[in-house]
Amino acid sequence: MLKNLSRLALLIFCAASAKAASSSISGDSLDLATRLPHIALGPLIVGEDHPLFNLDDFLVTVEGAKTQTSASWVAGSVKWMRAVDGMPFPLARLHVSLPVASERALLRWRGRALALQGGAGEASTEVFIPLLEGGEIAVEVDGRQAALVRVAVRPALATPPADRHAIDHSCSPWNVSVRGLDDSFLAMNCRLILIGRFGSEESRLEIRWMAAGTSLPDGSPAAMTTLLGDWRPSRIALIGPDKKSRVAEISAAFSPRWHRLRIAAGAGPYGLSSSAGSGNGAAGSLMLYGNFRLRPEDSLSIRTFEAVVAQSPLHTAFFNNLGIYFAYDLARVWDARLRLTAQLGMQGLTFAPRGLSGKVYNEALFPQGFEITYLDAFGRRGKSLSGGMFLQPTANKNYQNFWVRYGGRWFGELNYLSWRSYDQHAKMWGVSVGAPLAQLF
Repeated sequence: MLKNLSRLALLIFCAASAKAASSSISGDSLDLATRLPHIALGPLIVGEDHPLFNLDDFLVTVEGAKTQTSASWVAGSVKWMRAVDGMPFPLARLHVSLPVASERALLRWRGRALALQGGAGEASTEVFIPLLEGGEIAVEVDGRQAALVRVAVRPALATPPADRHAIDHSCSPWNVSVRGLDDSFLAMNCRLILIGRFGSEESRLEIRWMAAGTSLPDGSPAAMTTLLGDWRPSRIALIGPDKKSRVAEISAAFSPRWHRLRIAAGAGPYGLSSSAGSGNGAAGSLMLYGNFRLRPEDSLSIRTFEAVVAQSPLHTAFFNNLGIYFAYDLARVWDARLRLTAQLGMQGLTFAPRGLSGKVYNEALFPQGFEITYLDAFGRRGKSLSGGMFLQPTANKNYQNFWVRYGGRWFGELNYLSWRSYDQHAKMWGVSVGAPLAQLF
């Protein structure tokens, strides 16, 4: 009984600790960001999916000033953070000052009282402002409100939507698009949710988004969540930055049926050199790739490949390489867009110097490797650049395999493979083009 009570107490303690770590003391999104373990290298990279907003589009006004108060943006202070739910949001520093002793002044901002610093005749501080939300800062002197600093956004039409819409790379695989908010600053992130049993799972795409200067028809802030179950768009009535009614539309291209296993095929010209007497030189290649995802985001999967190179499989040098690997992400940096994936497994190799009609050498190999993947490479949504290797540098048996791949569902690949086992050896190198073949489970 005592043992069971101890276990129960431990579970309650862990649950309470998790809740405390993931909840905000004041409800401020900045609190969540500072506690978020997903931020591996500080602020998100400005550019591509996180544009550098122009602070001139975010208006700062001082209203009802009973004491002279100044407020202005700190130049170059825009940075992107990520909230606990994955939503990216931009922050900028606002400098506030007034000509009184610092101990007499106080700012009230999002449920907190902010102290100022300075000398006898001037007090100042900086406040981190989430640009998409704006807000009001109350300035107090001697316990009474002395001014109100208001941050708002104006409609922005001088720049293209790509410079104002921060559509996160988590939305790239589904080609998420937005209509009706071209004049608004917007941030968005996506998460795929699976429902149903294994082998018949369905997908739902959860899109969290916020558009600066917009509100719902009742005037409440438009911090939205959209759940898409198929290709049909989601529409909602909003009040835009121009204070006029409009309809915003969010759409994505994805299949309601989610498949864990994806199979692709590739082919292309290769060069083959080996210990065989015939069949060296230019040859054709056939590739098969399989990826069984254990998680929706493909950070844990079982991968397999099959590579065949030969001029005439029955009568000239024939080379076949089969591999199966357990792949998992070792690290994600640069806002999870650069991933290092370890691949642990084994391979089977077949070499027939005079084709499959003659003597065939079969061998089991255990080269281990890794792959580096750059998501949304070169600003191309849904396109990845990856490269990796498998190595087994033993004395009598040597194996090397290097590849570089670029694309999405269709992709191009450069590959080099070298194998030696005692007096038998083969090398192949070339380029292939791959395309999706089937989706199962």
